[in-house]
Amino acid sequence: MTLRAETAEQRFAIYSRLRTRNRLVSILRVALPVAGALVFLVFVAQLLLASLANNFGIGKISFTGSSVVVDTPSYSGVMANGDIYKVSAEGAQAAVANLNVIELNNAALQLTKPDGMQMSAHAGTGLFESLRQIVRVPGTAEVSDSRGNSGTLSDVVADLAHQTLKATGPVSISLSSGMSVHSDGLDYDSKANRWDFGHATVTLPLDATDGSGGSP
Repeated sequence: MTLRAETAEQRFAIYSRLRTRNRLVSILRVALPVAGALVFLVFVAQLLLASLANNFGIGKISFTGSSVVVDTPSYSGVMANGDIYKVSAEGAQAAVANLNVIELNNAALQLTKPDGMQMSAHAGTGLFESLRQIVRVPGTAEVSDSRGNSGTLSDVVADLAHQTLKATGPVSISLSSGMSVHSDGLDYDSKANRWDFGHATVTLPLDATDGSGGSP
Protein backbone atom coordinates (compact mmCIF):
# COMPACT_ATOMS: atom_id res chain seq x y z
CA MET A 1 0.00 0.00 0.00
CA THR A 2 1.45 3.41 -1.04
CA LEU A 3 0.62 6.48 0.91
CA ARG A 4 0.30 9.78 -1.00
CA ALA A 5 1.94 12.47 1.10
CA GLU A 6 1.12 15.28 -1.32
CA THR A 7 -1.84 17.38 -0.46
CA ALA A 8 -3.65 19.65 -2.88
CA GLU A 9 -1.83 22.61 -1.36
CA GLN A 10 1.60 20.94 -1.87
CA ARG A 11 0.80 20.07 -5.48
CA PHE A 12 -0.29 23.63 -6.10
CA ALA A 13 2.95 24.97 -4.53
CA ILE A 14 5.09 22.70 -6.75
CA TYR A 15 3.13 23.73 -9.82
CA SER A 16 3.56 27.41 -8.90
CA ARG A 17 7.34 27.01 -8.53
CA LEU A 18 7.58 25.26 -11.92
CA ARG A 19 5.49 27.95 -13.55
CA THR A 20 7.69 30.67 -12.03
CA ARG A 21 10.84 28.86 -13.21
CA ASN A 22 9.53 28.49 -16.75
CA ARG A 23 8.52 32.13 -16.82
CA LEU A 24 12.02 33.16 -15.66
CA VAL A 25 13.65 31.03 -18.36
CA SER A 26 11.42 32.64 -20.98
CA ILE A 27 12.33 36.11 -19.74
CA LEU A 28 16.06 35.33 -19.80
CA ARG A 29 15.85 34.03 -23.36
CA VAL A 30 14.68 37.49 -24.37
CA ALA A 31 16.54 39.57 -21.78
CA LEU A 32 20.05 38.28 -22.47
CA PRO A 33 20.07 39.19 -26.19
CA VAL A 34 18.47 42.52 -25.29
CA ALA A 35 21.18 43.14 -22.68
CA GLY A 36 23.81 42.42 -25.32
CA ALA A 37 22.12 44.83 -27.70
CA LEU A 38 22.00 47.51 -25.00
CA VAL A 39 25.73 47.10 -24.31
CA PHE A 40 26.37 47.39 -28.04
CA LEU A 41 24.24 50.54 -28.26
CA VAL A 42 26.06 52.12 -25.31
CA PHE A 43 29.38 51.32 -27.00
CA VAL A 44 28.24 52.89 -30.28
CA ALA A 45 26.90 55.92 -28.40
CA GLN A 46 30.29 56.41 -26.76
CA LEU A 47 31.97 56.36 -30.15
CA LEU A 48 29.42 58.64 -31.79
CA LEU A 49 29.71 61.14 -28.93
CA ALA A 50 33.48 61.14 -29.29
CA SER A 51 33.32 61.45 -33.07
CA LEU A 52 31.08 64.51 -33.40
CA ALA A 53 32.50 66.70 -36.18
CA ASN A 54 34.98 63.89 -36.95
CA ASN A 55 34.97 60.76 -39.10
CA PHE A 56 34.57 57.35 -37.55
CA GLY A 57 34.59 54.02 -39.37
CA ILE A 58 34.29 50.40 -38.25
CA GLY A 59 34.11 46.95 -39.73
CA LYS A 60 32.35 44.00 -38.14
CA ILE A 61 31.18 44.32 -34.51
CA SER A 62 30.58 41.34 -32.22
CA PHE A 63 29.58 40.96 -28.56
CA THR A 64 31.28 38.22 -26.52
CA GLY A 65 29.54 38.81 -23.18
CA SER A 66 32.49 40.41 -21.42
CA SER A 67 33.64 42.70 -24.23
CA VAL A 68 32.70 44.27 -27.54
CA VAL A 69 35.04 43.43 -30.46
CA VAL A 70 35.43 45.70 -33.49
CA ASP A 71 37.25 44.95 -36.75
CA THR A 72 39.36 47.61 -38.54
CA PRO A 73 38.24 50.69 -36.60
CA SER A 74 39.40 54.16 -37.69
CA TYR A 75 38.87 57.61 -36.22
CA SER A 76 39.93 60.89 -37.80
CA GLY A 77 39.52 64.59 -37.25
CA VAL A 78 41.03 68.05 -37.69
CA MET A 79 42.90 69.89 -34.96
CA ALA A 80 42.53 73.61 -34.31
CA ASN A 81 45.81 74.36 -36.10
CA GLY A 82 44.69 72.52 -39.25
CA ASP A 83 46.56 69.28 -38.59
CA ILE A 84 44.61 66.23 -39.76
CA TYR A 85 44.92 63.12 -37.62
CA LYS A 86 43.77 59.53 -38.02
CA VAL A 87 43.79 56.71 -35.48
CA SER A 88 43.35 53.22 -36.92
CA ALA A 89 43.91 49.58 -35.96
CA GLU A 90 43.54 46.06 -37.30
CA GLY A 91 41.17 45.31 -34.45
CA ALA A 92 39.87 46.69 -31.18
CA GLN A 93 37.87 45.65 -28.16
CA ALA A 94 36.30 47.32 -25.14
CA ALA A 95 35.37 45.72 -21.85
CA VAL A 96 31.67 45.92 -20.99
CA ALA A 97 32.62 47.42 -17.63
CA ASN A 98 34.49 50.32 -19.30
CA LEU A 99 33.32 50.95 -22.86
CA ASN A 100 35.10 54.32 -23.03
CA VAL A 101 38.55 52.68 -23.11
CA ILE A 102 39.14 50.85 -26.39
CA GLU A 103 42.07 48.43 -26.67
CA LEU A 104 43.76 48.72 -30.08
CA ASN A 105 45.68 45.93 -31.84
CA ASN A 106 48.39 46.90 -34.33
CA ALA A 107 47.47 50.55 -33.92
CA ALA A 108 48.57 53.47 -36.10
CA LEU A 109 48.40 57.22 -35.59
CA GLN A 110 48.95 59.48 -38.62
CA LEU A 111 49.24 63.25 -38.57
CA THR A 112 49.23 65.44 -41.69
CA LYS A 113 50.23 69.08 -41.34
CA PRO A 114 48.87 71.90 -43.54
CA ASP A 115 52.21 72.11 -45.39
CA GLY A 116 51.82 68.46 -46.43
CA MET A 117 54.35 66.92 -44.03
CA GLN A 118 53.16 63.62 -42.57
CA MET A 119 54.08 62.07 -39.23
CA SER A 120 53.10 58.54 -38.24
CA ALA A 121 53.39 56.21 -35.26
CA HIS A 122 52.80 52.45 -35.06
CA ALA A 123 52.48 50.19 -32.03
CA GLY A 124 51.51 46.58 -31.42
CA THR A 125 49.03 47.57 -28.72
CA GLY A 126 47.46 50.80 -27.55
CA LEU A 127 44.51 52.28 -25.69
CA PHE A 128 42.10 54.89 -27.04
CA GLU A 129 39.95 56.85 -24.57
CA SER A 130 37.14 57.81 -26.92
CA LEU A 131 35.49 60.59 -24.90
CA ARG A 132 38.75 62.36 -23.97
CA GLN A 133 40.39 61.58 -27.35
CA ILE A 134 43.59 60.28 -25.77
CA VAL A 135 45.78 57.54 -27.22
CA ARG A 136 48.07 55.62 -24.87
CA VAL A 137 50.89 53.26 -25.86
CA PRO A 138 52.21 51.45 -22.77
CA GLY A 139 55.07 49.87 -24.74
CA THR A 140 57.15 51.10 -27.67
CA ALA A 141 55.90 53.07 -30.67
CA GLU A 142 57.79 53.40 -33.93
CA VAL A 143 57.60 56.92 -35.37
CA SER A 144 58.59 58.44 -38.71
CA ASP A 145 57.79 61.37 -40.97
CA SER A 146 57.87 62.21 -44.65
CA ARG A 147 61.17 64.11 -44.26
CA GLY A 148 63.11 60.96 -43.47
CA ASN A 149 63.23 61.28 -39.69
CA SER A 150 62.44 58.17 -37.63
CA GLY A 151 62.81 56.65 -34.19
CA THR A 152 61.12 55.00 -31.23
CA LEU A 153 59.17 56.36 -28.26
CA SER A 154 58.26 54.50 -25.07
CA ASP A 155 55.25 54.91 -22.76
CA VAL A 156 53.44 57.42 -24.95
CA VAL A 157 50.33 59.53 -24.24
CA ALA A 158 48.94 61.49 -27.20
CA ASP A 159 46.25 64.02 -26.30
CA LEU A 160 44.50 64.71 -29.61
CA ALA A 161 42.17 67.35 -28.19
CA HIS A 162 45.02 69.43 -26.72
CA GLN A 163 47.49 68.56 -29.50
CA THR A 164 50.23 67.28 -27.21
CA LEU A 165 52.33 64.12 -26.98
CA LYS A 166 54.31 62.90 -24.00
CA ALA A 167 56.72 59.97 -23.76
CA THR A 168 57.92 59.09 -20.27
CA GLY A 169 60.19 56.23 -21.36
CA PRO A 170 63.36 56.10 -23.48
CA VAL A 171 63.32 58.08 -26.72
CA SER A 172 65.57 57.54 -29.74
CA ILE A 173 65.29 59.79 -32.82
CA SER A 174 67.41 59.66 -35.99
CA LEU A 175 67.19 62.73 -38.22
CA SER A 176 67.59 62.75 -41.98
CA SER A 177 70.56 65.07 -41.52
CA GLY A 178 72.50 62.31 -39.77
CA MET A 179 72.04 63.74 -36.29
CA SER A 180 70.52 61.53 -33.59
CA VAL A 181 68.89 62.29 -30.26
CA HIS A 182 68.57 59.91 -27.31
CA SER A 183 66.72 60.99 -24.18
CA ASP A 184 64.82 59.83 -21.11
CA GLY A 185 61.54 61.34 -22.29
CA LEU A 186 59.81 63.77 -24.63
CA ASP A 187 57.17 66.50 -24.47
CA TYR A 188 55.78 67.66 -27.82
CA ASP A 189 53.37 70.59 -28.23
CA SER A 190 51.94 70.67 -31.74
CA LYS A 191 50.40 74.12 -31.30
CA ALA A 192 53.76 75.66 -30.42
CA ASN A 193 55.76 73.19 -32.58
CA ARG A 194 57.98 72.67 -29.53
CA TRP A 195 60.00 69.55 -28.72
CA ASP A 196 61.39 69.18 -25.18
CA PHE A 197 63.72 66.21 -24.58
CA GLY A 198 64.64 65.08 -21.06
CA HIS A 199 68.34 64.47 -20.33
CA ALA A 200 69.10 64.32 -24.03
CA THR A 201 72.27 63.14 -25.71
CA VAL A 202 72.79 64.56 -29.21
CA THR A 203 75.14 62.94 -31.72
CA LEU A 204 76.17 65.00 -34.76
CA PRO A 205 77.15 63.51 -38.13
CA LEU A 206 80.91 63.30 -38.71
CA ASP A 207 80.77 65.62 -41.70
CA ALA A 208 78.63 68.26 -39.98
CA THR A 209 79.85 71.78 -40.75
CA ASP A 210 77.27 73.70 -38.74
CA GLY A 211 74.59 73.15 -36.14
CA SER A 212 71.68 73.00 -38.58
CA GLY A 213 69.57 69.90 -39.03
CA GLY A 214 66.06 68.74 -39.56
CA SER A 215 63.53 68.89 -36.79
CA PRO A 216 61.75 65.75 -35.64
